[in-house]
Amino acid sequence: MMIRGLRALVILPLAVATMGFQVQTETLPGNGQPGSERFAQSKLPRSDDPFWSDLAACKVSYDNKTGLYAISLTAKIKALNGKVAKAKGFILPVDGIDETKHFLLTLHTPVCFYCPPGEPNEVIEVVAKRPIPWNDALVTIKGRFELVNDGEAGLFFRMIDAEKIN
Repeated sequence: MMIRGLRALVILPLAVATMGFQVQTETLPGNGQPGSERFAQSKLPRSDDPFWSDLAACKVSYDNKTGLYAISLTAKIKALNGKVAKAKGFILPVDGIDETKHFLLTLHTPVCFYCPPGEPNEVIEVVAKRPIPWNDALVTIKGRFELVNDGEAGLFFRMIDAEKIN
């Protein structure tokens, strides 16, 4: 049921703050001032999977005139195209249901269904073989890694035929 999922995403940041949960707080790109979305995001749990560092090495740019993102891929990421890869992150359903086959896997804890939690090199679109139950915990996903060029949506990475492995 969608309400449970939405409620969890709204309550999670409050629960983390009141429980004194210790998280990584290194400076994030575009962190901004206290009170900004990126600043708040830096206080929430995030994945410690080194795969995200590999993706972050791919530099993203934004063209104000066209409104499109572009990415400069590293040789390491180019070499993964079409190969099986795995990443640990958070599920943000695209299809709006609690058992999802189409979702974004993100480095950062999702806090809003309408905004991807991070930069384009911090998000992987996933199409799973079978529905995966949504929850707010970190999950490891394995699938065939593909490079995509959707500068309008800001999506550059995809895993297909994916499955949850933990």
